[in-house]
Amino acid sequence: MKPEWADANITRAGWLVKVRQGAVLCAALALAGCSSGTLSGIEQSCESSGGLLSTNKISCSGSASAAKGQPSLDIIDTDGDLSGTYRLRASISVGEGTTKASVTADDGKQTGGTISPDKPLELDGIVSLDEDDEEVSLSLKTKGKTVKDIVYEATLTPAS
Repeated sequence: MKPEWADANITRAGWLVKVRQGAVLCAALALAGCSSGTLSGIEQSCESSGGLLSTNKISCSGSASAAKGQPSLDIIDTDGDLSGTYRLRASISVGEGTTKASVTADDGKQTGGTISPDKPLELDGIVSLDEDDEEVSLSLKTKGKTVKDIVYEATLTPAS
């Protein structure tokens, strides 16, 4: 026969494990929240040109009604079909607020600038993609303020 304190210790030990796991999960979510944000009202349309075995150009246009924090906005949808270096040309504007925006260039550095209603951002750079990349993303940093009416047009062509 098992002593009663054995069941109590097992129950307590299980509870402590669950509490510790919950604390780790909460800490992980808190860390993730430090570099994430929210986007709402996202719309996008894309078209590609080229043959069955190669894509010569992908053009996307889209919008988001609002952004806050440090969200990532997918401006080109590649569907994992591209591999190599490509020229990205994009124009991004906002209707209200100010945000910093950047993409990762093929040299691993961030390229971009600040966007405000009177100052749209024009990007022209080289990005590297492999077959695992599903999109080209624009990283936004709103400094806790809400940015509204984000509109973009982006084109991806093979780098020459």
